[in-house]
Amino acid sequence: MTLAALVVDYGGVLDDFGYRSPGGGSGDGDEPAPLVTALEWFRGGGVVTALLSNGDRPPAELDCGRLFDVVAVSGETGLRKPEAASFRDVAERLELPPGRCVLLDDEPRNVTAAVAVGMVGVLHSDVRSTLYELSVLFDLDSPG
Repeated sequence: MTLAALVVDYGGVLDDFGYRSPGGGSGDGDEPAPLVTALEWFRGGGVVTALLSNGDRPPAELDCGRLFDVVAVSGETGLRKPEAASFRDVAERLELPPGRCVLLDDEPRNVTAAVAVGMVGVLHSDVRSTLYELSVLFDLDSPG
């Protein structure tokens, strides 16, 4: 079955600038985090995208309408990762079976739970390896 959707977490993934500054800050200037840029690139390549976050609301610093086909945050859905229902819900919203979705998250328990419902799981640990793994899974050249 061909993979069609990338479901991503925000905190620890889309806010990862690929380095750790001494003050724990984000990137310099107005440059988006590398995985936000990659998300735009994958979406432009035909991959359907979704935000799945345990936050109260979508992150204000992201243009969610431009980046995602579906936004599912716990504060609005009432579902929290790693509950199986949260993964099933986002797949339903995408109108895809879980087996056509890839979850990208920095929490091992969330990745494990997504795999248990049939999604492909990618554990984010660093930008470079995540970009490589996603490019292989979606059979697209790496954006970075």
